Parts: sequence; structure tokens; C-alpha cells
Amino acid sequence: MAEEQAPPKTYRGNCHCAAFVYEISLPEIKQASECNCSICYKKSTIWVFPKPSDVKFVKGDSSALTNYNFNNKQKTHKFCSTCGVSLMVVGYLRPLETGENRAPDNGFNIRTFQHGQIDVWKLDIKTFDGSALPPKYEVPKFTGPQPVGDSEDLQLYTGSCHCGAVTVGLKSKPLDKNFQGAMECNCSICGRYGATWTYPPKAQVVTEGRGDLGVYLFNKNIASKKFCKICGVPVYSEAVQCTEEQVAQMDEGSRQWYTRSKDLIALNLRVINGLDVKDLNATRFDGYTYIQPGYVEP
Repeated sequence: MAEEQAPPKTYRGNCHCAAFVYEISLPEIKQASECNCSICYKKSTIWVFPKPSDVKFVKGDSSALTNYNFNNKQKTHKFCSTCGVSLMVVGYLRPLETGENRAPDNGFNIRTFQHGQIDVWKLDIKTFDGSALPPKYEVPKFTGPQPVGDSEDLQLYTGSCHCGAVTVGLKSKPLDKNFQGAMECNCSICGRYGATWTYPPKAQVVTEGRGDLGVYLFNKNIASKKFCKICGVPVYSEAVQCTEEQVAQMDEGSRQWYTRSKDLIALNLRVINGLDVKDLNATRFDGYTYIQPGYVEP
């Protein structure tokens, strides 16, 4: 006798600003796929692929998401132009054959699922070696002035968003398994970005192409998230510039954070060329619980 299949489960997700809210139906997710290709790595996306008939947008329409494709343009990566969160990829996992008429596959980023449905830090994630697929990604070059730093053990690292409109130079201690300055956060925005942050002084980071950065503010409007407006890769975050009067009006927790952060850059290490953040011993911070007031899931 055939084993009965468990009924599908509905998962609800959204970009951070809640312009796009969706629901998908799938068997209970116990495993997912993480691709290490040039774009999926920089965005830290974790994919599941429901049937098109099992997808419903509760708010917003997928056609209004910003599209980004490259190389052979067989897949379109879709992100919110307001908050920079990557929701979907649309394309063919198996290339179309001559004369074949088939709907494209729709991949949804598990990181955009609402809190409490799946813990990505505990999920069984299998890696798909997308980096081995041709054509080879050409790494954009950083041509800006070198960042500065006082310590003799600092090394120069360079990186970029995926399309190359934004490039960065970083002076840092060696980014290896002994590096103590990497952190992952599961707060409502960092969890959706999937970023691995480091926090150097501003002088140790140079960013070229700032005009192509989207800026996203939320909650207390004191942290500014920066992402590429073209390809949607999260690049860095920094404290907004505040007057002494504005700082004095902050609650104690915000004032402490601002004082600690105003001279630093939170750089997403996933933009650094030749680095695999999995080789770092990044600490994990439960920002979803710690940061108050808490995020309201739409």
C-alpha cells in the first residue's frame, strides 16, 4: 500500500518593507538548496521551487519587482527596489528543448519567510555548485583610492556588488578562520539579506559607485542599509548622521548603539572577491529577539 503524502504546508513570506507579501504551498520543508554561483552567493539566497499554481501574491505583484539578469539571461533575479530584499528567481532549471513549451520555474528565497516558520541556521542545506557552470563570472575591478589603516597587519581586500556598479576596497586583518570580526544576524532585515557583517572604522573602507546604491531606513531610522539598485546585492550599512540634539532625544539603547556605531561601517563580507564566508568563524547574533521594538510580520 502506497504511503500517504503529508498535506502541503503554506509558507508566508515578504520583503522587509512589506510592499510584497506572498504565500506558497509545499510539503513541509526539511531541506533546501543553496547555490554558490556568483549572484546567489553574494545574496545568500536559499531556494525552494513550488509549482506556479501553488504561489499566491497577497500584496504586490511579482511583475513589479526589480529584475536583474546577466550572461545568457536564462534566469531573472527579482528584488524589492525599496528595501533591497531578494525574493525570487524565475527561469528554467532544465533548459528548454527545441519546440518545447513549458512554464518557467519559480524559486523563492527561504530567507524571506516570516519568522518562526523555518530556522535557516538549523535547516539541512545542500549546496549546488553553480559556480562551476559556464560562462565564468568576470570579477569587477576596484579602481578607487586605497583605504587607510593604522595597524601593520591590515591587508587590502576588494569586492563589489554583482553587476559591478558598486565596488569596495577594505583594509582588514586577514580574513581567515582566525578572524574575530565576522557576524551573522537574524534580525528582520539582516536575516532576509543573509549578510555576513564586519565592522571596520570608516577610514578602512572605500566605496565607489555610491550613486547606484539604494538606501533603506526603517524602525528608528538611525541605521541606513545600502544595496545596489541594479542587481540588488546588499553592500553595507551605516549609522545616519545625527545632530547632538537628535542623539540626546534617543532612548538609551539607541543612543548607546549610535555612539558605538557612528564611526564604523558594517560591510557585507559576501561582496569581497575570492572569499568564502563559510571559511570564517562568524558569530551568530539573535537580533530578532534582541532588537526592540520588534518587527511586525505583515
